[in-house]
Amino acid sequence: MKKLMMTLCALFGLQAANAQVAYILPSPTDANEEVTLFIDISQSAEGTQNNALKAILTDHPDDDVYLWSWNPAEPVTGNGDWGASNEELLMTKVSDLLYSITFVPTEFYGVDGATFFANGISCLAKLSNGNEYDGEYEGEAKTEDLSVTVVPKLCDRRLCIFPEIKEQDDFIAITYDNNQEELEGLQNLGADECYVYILGRVSSFVFYEYVPADQVTSTPELQLQAVEGEPGKFRLIFIPEDLFTMLPEGEELSSIEFRIMREGFTYPGSPPVEVISVLNCD
Repeated sequence: MKKLMMTLCALFGLQAANAQVAYILPSPTDANEEVTLFIDISQSAEGTQNNALKAILTDHPDDDVYLWSWNPAEPVTGNGDWGASNEELLMTKVSDLLYSITFVPTEFYGVDGATFFANGISCLAKLSNGNEYDGEYEGEAKTEDLSVTVVPKLCDRRLCIFPEIKEQDDFIAITYDNNQEELEGLQNLGADECYVYILGRVSSFVFYEYVPADQVTSTPELQLQAVEGEPGKFRLIFIPEDLFTMLPEGEELSSIEFRIMREGFTYPGSPPVEVISVLNCD
């Protein structure tokens, strides 16, 4: 059933993509892996924003097409000038009036995954010189402004944190996939053997342990629960402000640090630190 649902979702995503001027694949999307942005200029609404690129390319199909993007940020390399696009943003011609460019979102835009998913992609396609095309067409050598909503991929890593953007009063879920654990002493955890050490940090020098490390495996509320139907996966859901009630009035968490633990297991060397950033919004 799970595979069937994934297949149906993928087919739905492709159908939705095919009806849009701009879309990305794969979808759902991982912000830290390669994606391909497609712009289907045959679907462009010509003349809606002084745009004439579809007509121009129909008559001049060998002209190069470039990406121009401003959301979630301007590309790290820069867009260039309107009259001379950055050559690094040259798009690949896939077929007549269909163009693509491949990149890793977080690297391409220089933002984190949360910002990428929250803002999506705002862009357009243009010729290197986006101005009028020698006066032959009514409009500039560009498409209308395009918007792409990004669907986050379900996390398939060793540790997954949800949601991407977290505040002190949000529910936070830590999901741990023990099947991907590389440390021998933590592999093959039983259903009641998975715990987490948690530390709340206010600043570089001010922090609060929920309990000391040697008390973690005897503290029931720090036990991750086995995820039903998914062998080897464990989950803990909590609200930071409820967990760290020991913070003095006026202090706010800036991050939460944690590590997976098992009774009798000791990390070789310095224990690893997993960090969850916490927003403080008035």
